[in-house]
Amino acid sequence: MYDQKPDYERKPRYERKPVAKAPKSLTFSYTKPEELKKYLSQQGGILPRAKTGLSQKQQRRLATAVKRARHLAMLPFTQTV
Repeated sequence: MYDQKPDYERKPRYERKPVAKAPKSLTFSYTKPEELKKYLSQQGGILPRAKTGLSQKQQRRLATAVKRARHLAMLPFTQTV
């Protein structure tokens, strides 16, 4: 029914590099922009979980803290490279 390519014609699957897990006790505060900058890209965007190793709950709290810090002008919305 479905024709499969032989193994020598298949592209190898991309394997994601393992990322160190963040400790569960990690907390974020919008009053500490130096700590939040570790989780921002060069352009000022929040890095994805796959790169930071944060859990889903930690990622949501990070996003909230970054947005509050941006609103209070402690972090820039964008950065020029």
